[in-house]
Amino acid sequence: MKLSDFERSGDKGYPRFVTQVRDVSGDEQFELTIAGPEALVEQVFADATIELTIDSAQTAEDLKNRFDELRSEQRKQMWSLAGLEKIDDFFKPEPASPQRDTSVLAAIRPISGEGTPFALTAGGFTVPATVRVFFIGSWVLFANGAVLPLTGDQDLSLRLFSTTGPVVSSSSAGGTALDFVWFTLPSPFGPLPFFPVFEVLGFTTGVCSTFSATGA
Repeated sequence: MKLSDFERSGDKGYPRFVTQVRDVSGDEQFELTIAGPEALVEQVFADATIELTIDSAQTAEDLKNRFDELRSEQRKQMWSLAGLEKIDDFFKPEPASPQRDTSVLAAIRPISGEGTPFALTAGGFTVPATVRVFFIGSWVLFANGAVLPLTGDQDLSLRLFSTTGPVVSSSSAGGTALDFVWFTLPSPFGPLPFFPVFEVLGFTTGVCSTFSATGA
């Protein structure tokens, strides 16, 4: 999907771009909405390709395979960093708090049914320096996400429940290295459901080759 495929509504200065997606079985319907300052949304997603898949039949094995693949790539990067050849990557400054005027939000919600497992990918979108692109999932027991910059440097964090919620996983690899985050909320009674909010931050201006997020 392209931004031009979304239906535009709402305030001219801060519009909503909405499209509907059915799950893989065709039984349940979901809504994908993008919102933010109009000029910034168009700057970020003008050339982006967005795909959303809702699959209630995803198995634990499907999720594990994807998780293991990303963890393997991240592990290789960590060994490379341990060579201490790129010291500056260890001293990235703490980012400022998220601001409404420099943030774009994309959110998933069910119109019918409850099929929470989701897979969202977006590629070819621009992230200016200090700008945040938030991808808000649905209720899940486990979530992971990855961002691979094409140019510039985008960092990735996973927050809980809101754009200013606690950061429970973050990755700030330098340059065009892969960033990977994941989280599950344990308890004595088993994993508890949570609401994942993925944050892609432009450390330096560039184009994101691929952002992906899954939850179940």
